[in-house]
Amino acid sequence: MSSTSSSDQRVPWRIFLGIAVFMAVIGIVYWFASYEPAGATMLALASALAAVCGIYLRVQSEHGDTVADHADAAPYLPHASVWPFGVGLGAVLALNGLIVGLGFAVPGLVVLAVSVVGMVSQSRRRA
Repeated sequence: MSSTSSSDQRVPWRIFLGIAVFMAVIGIVYWFASYEPAGATMLALASALAAVCGIYLRVQSEHGDTVADHADAAPYLPHASVWPFGVGLGAVLALNGLIVGLGFAVPGLVVLAVSVVGMVSQSRRRA
């Protein structure tokens, strides 16, 4: 592995950990400036999420040699399909229906079920 590729692998995890530290500092300042728990909690969760991403990328950069061994294999990419959009739309409609009323959740559950069945059957045909 060349020195440029090893330094390139260090950049993403350092950025994410830097974001995590920044969000933690902003969360602390926000808490002591406002004593408002919702915003401070969201900033703490954003910091934790960035830290998880940074730690994951750090671990993956340490195992860079194993990734280079698999670089010759072509990655599996699914074909273009409308079913993931249907799953997302059905989930949004169903969850919104739980907030608004059960009568609105039923069409969302129908769209979600049809989309999941369509996506599963399409993926089995292509396998």
